[in-house]
Amino acid sequence: MRLPVLLLAAALAANGGESKRTAQTVLRVAALDQDPPLDKAGFKAALDGSPVTVLRARGPEDGMILILVLDLTGDVSLVDAARRALAEALPRLPGHIWLTVMKSQDLLQVLADPTPDRPKIIETILAYGATGKAGLLGTLETAAKLGDSMNRRANVRVAVLYLTDSNIYNYREDFTNPVINSSDSRDLSRRFPEQLIREKIKKLSEAMSSSETPFFFVHLSYFSDPINEAYQRGLLQLAGDSGGVGAFCRSPGEIPASLEKVLGAAASHWSVALELGRVKSRTATVTLMNGDREIPCHTRFSLGR
Repeated sequence: MRLPVLLLAAALAANGGESKRTAQTVLRVAALDQDPPLDKAGFKAALDGSPVTVLRARGPEDGMILILVLDLTGDVSLVDAARRALAEALPRLPGHIWLTVMKSQDLLQVLADPTPDRPKIIETILAYGATGKAGLLGTLETAAKLGDSMNRRANVRVAVLYLTDSNIYNYREDFTNPVINSSDSRDLSRRFPEQLIREKIKKLSEAMSSSETPFFFVHLSYFSDPINEAYQRGLLQLAGDSGGVGAFCRSPGEIPASLEKVLGAAASHWSVALELGRVKSRTATVTLMNGDREIPCHTRFSLGR
């Protein structure tokens, strides 16, 4: 597998990606594998209802870079359980999957460059210090640009997996939607305290609609208050919109199985390249078929044309 220089790709992402790139001619659509498994030769697709050419499909047997982002700040017992679960699960990933490790406090920072060396990756994870504020929401767009940049340069599947224990109250930005008029009992902010986080998720969804990188989340703790529940629903929405999936753990005992499930989904995902051809619209809705099955995928795109 020929890999890009990660630090160069990260610099591109931090500066807004390829602002001077030529018109987009290929659209890579992420989709989860299914049961029974998908057939590489069986893909068909349409954009806004019109058939388009499938240029290639890459799936579970093809090369991949998995960007593992650590966003851990809270309960040490949960973090330790997650470290142990990763140390057990990562060696079972296929050898054609390379991993890189990053952390998301304040900014995305590289902890380990892409490598097939599982012991090196595990050593990096075990040495990671879980401190600071949650950074997931503030780094998603950068991670998406990084994933897209690596995808175009390395010409392999790329996915981002966030391992997080983020509590909405532990962000530097205040998403708690305080009461605007404390003297007015009818103030709508009293009735819809989760409105700020909903607006944030909506903006992120719109901003990330141009990305071809699927996102996966494993959250180590489930919070049941209204604002955190809105936040957690938003994470699942962002994952699903991108062609990925997420999982929440309600106890430490659920962490190994959740990690195994989401890692497996990321490792087996498909990236289907479509020819845009004469599509002139700045948005597109994708329909992806495999044989006679319609396949859930990243459906709505904003095109960089």
